[in-house]
Amino acid sequence: MNTARAAKLCVLFTVIGLAALSGCRLHMPHAFTWPAGGDIQQTHAKPPEGGYYGDWDPYAVALELTPLEDVNPVRTQHVLVATVLDKHGKPLGNRRVEWMISEGGVGDIVEVDESGWRASRGYKVDNHYAVSHTNNFDHVLDMGNDDPSDDVHLQAGQTWCVITSPIEGNTYITAYAPGIYDWNNHKVFAVKHWYDVAWEFPPPATNPIGTTHEFTTTVMKYSDGSPLAGHVVTYKIVDGPPAVFEASGNNTAIVETNELGEARVTIRQTTPTEGTNNVEVDIVRPADECCVPEAHIATGMTAKTWVGPKIGITKNCPSQKMVNEEFQYDIRVTNPSQVSATNVTVTDNLPDGIAYVSSNPGASAAGSNLSWSLGTLPAGESQAIQVTVRGTRTGTFENCAAVTADYGLSARDCCTTRIVAPQIVLEKQCTPAVTICDPIEYTLVVRNTGDGPATNVVVNDELPAGLVTDTGRRSLRADIGTLAAGQAKQTRFTVKAERTGSFLNRATATADGGLSAEAECTTVVSQPVLEVTKTGPEIRYIGRTAEYTITVTNTGDAPAVQTVLTDDIPAGTQFLSASDGGSAAGGGVSWNLGTLEPGASRKVTMSLKPMQPGTMRNTALARAICAEGSASTQMEVKGIPAILLEVIDVEDPIEVGATITYVIAVTNQGSAAGTNIKLACTLPQQLSYSSSDGPMQAAVDGPAVTFAALPSLAPKAKATFRVVAKGTAPGDVRFKVSMTTDQQPMPVEETESTNVY
Repeated sequence: MNTARAAKLCVLFTVIGLAALSGCRLHMPHAFTWPAGGDIQQTHAKPPEGGYYGDWDPYAVALELTPLEDVNPVRTQHVLVATVLDKHGKPLGNRRVEWMISEGGVGDIVEVDESGWRASRGYKVDNHYAVSHTNNFDHVLDMGNDDPSDDVHLQAGQTWCVITSPIEGNTYITAYAPGIYDWNNHKVFAVKHWYDVAWEFPPPATNPIGTTHEFTTTVMKYSDGSPLAGHVVTYKIVDGPPAVFEASGNNTAIVETNELGEARVTIRQTTPTEGTNNVEVDIVRPADECCVPEAHIATGMTAKTWVGPKIGITKNCPSQKMVNEEFQYDIRVTNPSQVSATNVTVTDNLPDGIAYVSSNPGASAAGSNLSWSLGTLPAGESQAIQVTVRGTRTGTFENCAAVTADYGLSARDCCTTRIVAPQIVLEKQCTPAVTICDPIEYTLVVRNTGDGPATNVVVNDELPAGLVTDTGRRSLRADIGTLAAGQAKQTRFTVKAERTGSFLNRATATADGGLSAEAECTTVVSQPVLEVTKTGPEIRYIGRTAEYTITVTNTGDAPAVQTVLTDDIPAGTQFLSASDGGSAAGGGVSWNLGTLEPGASRKVTMSLKPMQPGTMRNTALARAICAEGSASTQMEVKGIPAILLEVIDVEDPIEVGATITYVIAVTNQGSAAGTNIKLACTLPQQLSYSSSDGPMQAAVDGPAVTFAALPSLAPKAKATFRVVAKGTAPGDVRFKVSMTTDQQPMPVEETESTNVY
C-alpha cells in the first residue's frame, strides 16, 4: 500500500471512528482513543480481536533502548530512551512502549513520557510498570537546572522513562513494543547498577610540551561525600604523541584511591611534541573478603593537550622616506600560544644604505647587525621593538628581522622601504632685449628631477638695481609648496627698468633637506633718443618766404620705431611747401620718418610765407615709440614802410603880389607804419611865407618852413600839409620839400616849379 493511499485510509478510518487503523505509519495503530483528559485511560496494547495473529503494525520492526547497562550513584535518576524503528531504520512516532521493572531488584519508575493532549499518551500504572508513546517531534528533556549538559535531547520516534533507587543494587528493565510483530525484536533488556559512590574524573588539561602533568581521579560516597579508599583506577593512554605514566613507565597505570579517595598518576612526554593524549579512566570497586563482589563503577575519558610555545614576528616600516631622513622600523614579537616561549632572541641585520640611529629597547649593535635578548615571552603576550634608522643613499631596501626561541622556534618578517632623494632645478627665462618703455617678463620654472617629493619649495628673486615691479617691490617670493617627483611649477612676473643698461637677474630656489638651485638671465635695456634741430630766419618782412630746415637724429642706443615729425604752422603765416612727403593738415605739417636706427638722421624742409607782422614761433616735434624730441624757432615778421612824398602847386602861374598854395601829400604805401616823419620846406626868394596848415604845427624861419615830426603814419594812410606863399618877384622859381623818417634817415626831396610874372 503506498503512502498516499494509506493517508487517505487514515483520514477515512478516523472519520468513521474505526478502532483499528491498519497501515497508518504515523498514527497509533493499536488503539483508538478520542482526545480526553482526566484520569488515566488504560488502553489495550493490541487490537481487541486478532491482534496476536497478524502483523497489524507493518511499519514497526525494531526497538532500541539506551543505555543497555550503566552505573549510577544511588539517589540519582536515570533516563532510559526507547526508539521504535521501521525497516529502513527511521524512527516511528505514536508507537506504544511498555516499561517493566523486574521483581527482586531495586529501583522504581519515577515518571514516563506522558506529555500530550491524549489521556492515553503515557501513564505510570505503578512503580514497576508504565506505558508511553514515541514522539512525533523533537524535544528536549530539561532536568530543571541551569546546567544544559545534563539535558536529554529526544528525537521524533523516541520516548523515555525515568528510574531511580535509594539503595545499592541492580535494576532490571524490560522495554516492550507491542506493535512489533516479530517476538524476537519487540523486547529489549537493560540493567542499571546502583552504587553509593560518586566520582570525579580528571578534567582535560593543557600543558606545555616537555613538562609533566598529574591526573587525579576522586572517588567518594554519593550519600555523604566521604572518600572511598581502595578503589582501583586504571589510566590508559589511548592515542596522541609519545607519552608514558611515570609510575609504570608505559601507557597504562593502575592506581588505588588513597584515604582521600584520590588516585593520582603523572603523565610525561617521551619526546616534547604538540598534540593531545586521550586518556581512558576506568574505576572498579574491589571485592571484599566477605561477600561484596568486584564491581565496575564507571569508565570516562580525559585528555592531556600538549602545547608548545609559538613565536611570531612582524616588521613594519614606511614605504618611502627621504635620504638622511630618520624613520622607524616597528618590530613586534608575539607568542600566540598558551605557554611561555623561552630564550627569545631577535636579530635585525640592516642592509647597506640604512644606518642605525637608536632603538627601544636598546640593541646590542655590532656594526649593522642588531640583536635583542628578550628572555621569556609569556603566553599570549608580545614585545615591541622600535628601531630608528636613516637612509644614507637612494634605493629600495628590504630589511628582515628574525626571532628564535627554545624548541627550535623561529620566525622572520621583512619590509621594504624606498629611499628617495628629491632634486630641484631652476630654469629662468627673461626678455633678452627691451626698450626702457617695455615691460620685462620673467618666467621661472622649478622642477623636481629626483625620485622623491621636494617639500617647502620656495623661489626668491632679488631684482638688480634699476629694476622694479609695478608695485614698487625690488624682491619677489613664490611659495611653491611640495613638488612630487617629476613635477614642475611655473611662476611669472613683470618688472620695469628705471634706466638703460644690461641687467643680470639671478633667482634661487630652496627646499627642505638643504636643496637649492639657481638660475639667471640677462636683459639689455636700451632707449631711443630723438634730437631735433631746426633752423629758419630770425627776421622776415611780410610777404617774404621763410625757409625752415628740420633735422631729426636718433642719438640713443635703440631704434626709434614709427618716428613721426610734426611742425605747426603759426597763425598769420601761409604754408607753401614741404620736402620728403610732408603734408599739411590741421594747422601743421607732418612727416612719417619710419624707423631711425641709432645714429641715423633725417632732414626735411618747409617753406612758410608770413602774412602779418609779429613774432612768429613754431615748434617741430618728433615722436617715436619710447622717444620724443622737439626744437623751436622764432621769427620776427616786419612790415616795410614806403612813404611817398608829393608836392603840387594849386595856382600856377601867379602874378607878383598873388598867393600860391603848395599841397604836400605824404602817403605810406608800405606795409609798416612810418614813424617820426619830418618835413622841411624852403621858399625861393621870389616868394614869401604867408601861412601853413597840416596835422603838425609848422615853424617858420625866413624862407624855411619846418613842420613838427609826424609821430606815425599807418600803412596806406595819407597826411596832407599846406604852405601858402606870396609872389614878390617874377621868375621861374622852385619850391623844395625835404622829408626824413626813422625808416628813411636819408632825406627825400621833392620840388615844385612855379612861374611868377
